[in-house]
Amino acid sequence: YFDSFGEPSQFKPTDIKVRNEKIWVCDLESKKIQVFNRTTRKLIYSFPEANPQDSSYLFLPTNLFVTDEKIYISDFGDFKIKIYDLDGKYRRSIGSYGQRPGQFVRPKGIAVDDKANLYVVDAGFENVQLFDSQDQLLLFFGGNYKNKGDMWLPAKVYLDYENLFYFQKFVDRKFELKYLIYVTNQFGPDKINVYGFIEYR
Repeated sequence: YFDSFGEPSQFKPTDIKVRNEKIWVCDLESKKIQVFNRTTRKLIYSFPEANPQDSSYLFLPTNLFVTDEKIYISDFGDFKIKIYDLDGKYRRSIGSYGQRPGQFVRPKGIAVDDKANLYVVDAGFENVQLFDSQDQLLLFFGGNYKNKGDMWLPAKVYLDYENLFYFQKFVDRKFELKYLIYVTNQFGPDKINVYGFIEYR
């Protein structure tokens, strides 16, 4: 044990990201993103300051991902991924409630790759949807668990660029493995699925 921060009676963190000397936390209690100094653990600012009628309002922020320019937030209560700049200014949202491709029922974990492609876990569809930098749906993978590679109440997605060596042998030689995609499952025999993003050599 090293340290802790946050008042238990006023803080319900659901996800965290450390980047750019800041600690970004999804807080269900305040329905905001709390931003702390990485060294002092002191609160710097929080956002959004909004009413439920505003597009920027967070109903149930459950997961987040921070890049050098943007923060992506999974709003479980509004069935959308909401995007802000690093100062907390609302930019746009992706998705809506529904059962069509590009829509969400239970959006949870999110991740963004080095080309600004967005991965979104949906625990309702039990899949992951992939959007490009223009918010267009590219594909989805997973599905209700029947065999390996399927999902069972998935919750989190994580991209890994460092451990490709261990998995390249499973990829056809015509392709190059660019990064790994880990998806956690809360139920079923396969608690962590590993997928690969590949490109032609």
